[in-house]
Amino acid sequence: MADNYLEFSEVLDGLTEEEEAWLKHQLEIVCVFGEQECPQDALPDEWDLTKADWVGCRAYRDMPDYESNHYAHAGFGYAFDDPSEHDRENEGKSLHIYSEDWGNLDGVAHLVRKFLKRFRPGECWSLTWSETCSKPRIGNFGGGWMFVTAERVEWGDTFSQAEALWKNFQQQAEGETDGEGESP
Repeated sequence: MADNYLEFSEVLDGLTEEEEAWLKHQLEIVCVFGEQECPQDALPDEWDLTKADWVGCRAYRDMPDYESNHYAHAGFGYAFDDPSEHDRENEGKSLHIYSEDWGNLDGVAHLVRKFLKRFRPGECWSLTWSETCSKPRIGNFGGGWMFVTAERVEWGDTFSQAEALWKNFQQQAEGETDGEGESP
């Protein structure tokens, strides 16, 4: 049996205290009961988690197609680090976003887009990831990228790019063979 991995590591750097507080608030796991929202780790004893209307990372409450999950987490690893930990020159802390085995790329994109929209509308951010396998299985290695602004998220991956180049090559080769034997 082989294990597949999706790995990435990137930072949102130069965080102000306000930005850091907002990100911590967004990354908190919450339970929603009707109009009431409560952090999962502060759930009153009389509230039954299994009866919550919604459970998940606060940032994802407005995320289309996000399904509530009683075992919710951000879907990726994260840590707030001092700038010296990443050899960055920016002042302020950094949010280190990473995955060592699997990560929710949609969740990362959604959180970062919300962050940029609120705090840095004129900036952009990018992340690349790798897809690997513990055994040399064909088609199980690759990766991709995301480019995020306050208004949009763009994606790309190695499989799609390689396939597009392959198809283009075939079309050019077919065009060259269609012309064989014809006089000018």
